[in-house]
Amino acid sequence: MVELDALAKPYRFPLAGVHGAERRDINGKTHIVHLPDAIARDISVQLHTVIAQYPGAELEAKGMAFALHYRQAPQHEDALMTLAQRITQIWPQMALQQGKCVVEIKPKGTSKGEAIAAFMQEAPFIGRTPVFLGDDLTDESGFAVVNRLGGMSVKIGTGATQASWRLAGVPDVWSWLEMITTALQQKRENNRSDDYESFSRSI
Repeated sequence: MVELDALAKPYRFPLAGVHGAERRDINGKTHIVHLPDAIARDISVQLHTVIAQYPGAELEAKGMAFALHYRQAPQHEDALMTLAQRITQIWPQMALQQGKCVVEIKPKGTSKGEAIAAFMQEAPFIGRTPVFLGDDLTDESGFAVVNRLGGMSVKIGTGATQASWRLAGVPDVWSWLEMITTALQQKRENNRSDDYESFSRSI
């Protein structure tokens, strides 16, 4: 969430990180899935020891979760997947999450979908229409929840997806958001104009 806050500065939004393992609600309360220190330390030691055998692969430690990146070393994909599977066999409270050129090891039961579902049960989101955009395999759980809630799920880029809509890339996302904000602004201005005319007629 620290990285997300830096991107959103000076605003402080409700947000979630690490596949929903950490989340902050509208009141500023944080909800964090904690991993016992001993388990986090043992997993980290094992991963650091083994990943050194695969040049180009990188380990990203997120506290309660770990990401094995192989974008710069795609030849190690199978080996890193086997490593991640071994970790979840030793610690069954952990689960795998595949992404684009990455395999993540995270607390079981956490996902972007679960985070969205939690937000949608709280103010100010409850009763509203969820909109979720994503470009990775890790976003599919979010698409599933948004679809179930009758919202708008948008896949960015190519690849199979359960999202209802698709945009080609980031420039298209910007264009789409600008179109939406322009339409909303025009709607507000039209509503103010209608309210003024109604008030004028009433006097």
